[in-house]
Amino acid sequence: MIEKVLSSLDIGDEEIRAYMALLEHQSPVTVGALAKQLGMARASLYGFLGRLQDKGLVKQTMKSNVKAFSPEPPEKIDLIFKKKIEEVEASRKDFKNVLKEIEKKAAMSSLTPRFTMFEGVEGVKHILNDMLMYRNIETFSWWPISEMMDILNPEFFRYHNTNRIRNNISVRALWPKGRVVNVSKFPFMGEGPGFLREIRIVPEEIDYTMGYWAYKNKIAYLSSRRESFGFIIESDEMVQTTKMQFDFLWEHSTKAKARGPETEASLEEIRNF
Repeated sequence: MIEKVLSSLDIGDEEIRAYMALLEHQSPVTVGALAKQLGMARASLYGFLGRLQDKGLVKQTMKSNVKAFSPEPPEKIDLIFKKKIEEVEASRKDFKNVLKEIEKKAAMSSLTPRFTMFEGVEGVKHILNDMLMYRNIETFSWWPISEMMDILNPEFFRYHNTNRIRNNISVRALWPKGRVVNVSKFPFMGEGPGFLREIRIVPEEIDYTMGYWAYKNKIAYLSSRRESFGFIIESDEMVQTTKMQFDFLWEHSTKAKARGPETEASLEEIRNF
């Protein structure tokens, strides 16, 4: 786990190896001894240790008149996180200052419907993350959820669901009967007011592997794993036409039961995120 945390702070793999090796020692260790332990050239190791020292993770001392290194307390990692958060917040503040100008220029562009296509799993994730730019909106989806869970993986859905709720984005979702997910296994897929999600199961004879999710003036279409592509259409008319079809099916579908102790625990975790 600590390796993953360090990697998120833009610390390279070899620097992480050096830091983890230092944590194993009870006292300062010389570069020669550490290089032998890691099977690494001393010159390279000096560079890695120097960068760790610049980041405040390693301190230098002398041991028998030879340079030696030891790790700073792991609590220093939290200070680095705080510094990084402050830098990101400062950049975000600068961005907000120019956002209105960007939006003004965007509004002056053509009002014709737009079409954007993405390929591969990461492209499909990008499509769904586009929705998270918005707040306080109502959405609807035609969603073969088990198929999409298989394509994008549960951790992505946990992340997306958490941020959707934090942004107050509600969704009405239609799932095909043969492609539902077990909410005991994936409790973050629960339904109800807390999840800002209503789920209905379409009639048994209706099945599909490609889904869509409509929000604002956009519809995000996502293909099956076999084809692995998706696209976003920006069109008020397309959204309204699709919504009429969706509402008809919604009225002829059955309310899903996707609630229980596991989903309540997951919801509490999301609230405390």
